[in-house]
Amino acid sequence: MTISDDLLQPLSSEELDELEDFLLSDVHGEKSMTLDMLDGFLASLAVGPSVMMPDDWLPMVFDVEGQEEPAFASKEQGERILSLITRYMNAVAAVFENDPDVYLPLYELCSFDDPEEESLAIRAWTLGFILGMEIRWDEWQPVFDAVEETDNSDVLLLSPIFALSGSDEDMPELTEAELETWRDLIPDSVSGLYRFWQNYREG
Repeated sequence: MTISDDLLQPLSSEELDELEDFLLSDVHGEKSMTLDMLDGFLASLAVGPSVMMPDDWLPMVFDVEGQEEPAFASKEQGERILSLITRYMNAVAAVFENDPDVYLPLYELCSFDDPEEESLAIRAWTLGFILGMEIRWDEWQPVFDAVEETDNSDVLLLSPIFALSGSDEDMPELTEAELETWRDLIPDSVSGLYRFWQNYREG
């Protein structure tokens, strides 16, 4: 089977805007992912322990609980949006296959009007990444085991993601310096996770 060259083309900024507008449209309420959350979600799927088929994860894009069907205005709109998401996934995966060290989250490629907007984008990205993990949470256990078994900071791959997600209510509020430090570690953490699973499968 061959994949159409069209589905291997990265999204343009205009197409990203088109996808974001659909995800944020009123038809979804507040159940769909934001574009930053989707970016983190797709990164998680791309670097994770196993390959997942679209049926495993696509429903969560339109409803983070994966319960409701997407609300397309027409068959043509549905085909268009699904094509954009497929291309987005393929483009993210291609970065890791070609050179994991060049990966950057979407928020690193954007400009923001104020720091709060930027913080929300980073948190959405990390929450999206964790949502991707939750689909097959048990399969991620070897990473947690590796963290517990070593003092090597290179293996603390998930710490920046969880620290910036705000998902741990018992974690004290981070200072600006801590936020900046964790943020700077995200690209290396994600590329490190990709290599971790590559080595794990080979070993």
